[in-house]
Amino acid sequence: MFETVHYQIQSKKIKSPVTIVMLADLHNHTYGENNKILLGEIEKNSPDFVCLAGDMLIGHSQIPYEIGQKAVMELAKKYPVFYGLGNHEARMRQDVEIYGTRYEEYMKPLKALGVKVLVNEQADFAVGENKFRIYGYDLPPKYFKKFNRYVFGEAQVEGELGKCETSEEIYHILLAHNPVYFKQYAAWGADLTLSGHLHGGIIRLPLIGGIITPQAKLFPRYSAGNYRIGEKQMIVSRGLGTHTIPIRFNNKPELSVIHLSPV
Repeated sequence: MFETVHYQIQSKKIKSPVTIVMLADLHNHTYGENNKILLGEIEKNSPDFVCLAGDMLIGHSQIPYEIGQKAVMELAKKYPVFYGLGNHEARMRQDVEIYGTRYEEYMKPLKALGVKVLVNEQADFAVGENKFRIYGYDLPPKYFKKFNRYVFGEAQVEGELGKCETSEEIYHILLAHNPVYFKQYAAWGADLTLSGHLHGGIIRLPLIGGIITPQAKLFPRYSAGNYRIGEKQMIVSRGLGTHTIPIRFNNKPELSVIHLSPV
């Protein structure tokens, strides 16, 4: 079973309490028939909106995507849903020679239900007096490769998303699947970054945290939890499923519930 993890965040930009549920790395996993248990836990937490931090499916030309698709569709029937791509969705979108029209087939019913699929795009949203600008960053595929040593700077985020408007009224949320580049996301201006991808570090040890990433890097700095640089924060989910390394040790799957409140 998964664990529901609650995060408390205060901000001067928040006028009244807001609850966000964040899902990452479902990878077609099921909790009960048609994900009834997972959907029931989400309903119990009464989110104002739902953010998907990517990899709801497995990006493979021969593996069905309907489990992840149906879960997102059920969410969209009840809540506003904002969807940032993970590397699995992105590879289906980019590699049409391999995947054909699978990406469009997967996304079409989601968009018909109102899901905001954000591919280097933004959407404005309000909950009462609270104003949000939600971005989805599609990280270039080379940064997901094993043993990559590519340099990454905040200018690359700005190049895709534009400048992050300085505002005391708008709370900026960035859906960025890979948490490795938190410093760059924070420098760009995201008040809150929501990530996954590292599956909690696969194996978690006391005082150490995650051991290895899907890219075979040891001891990731941002494997799971809440991280802070100044006033900027990032929440990294341990994810709800597995894929590249299909094991977990001392590392329960996670449903993230984020409670925003005024200072």
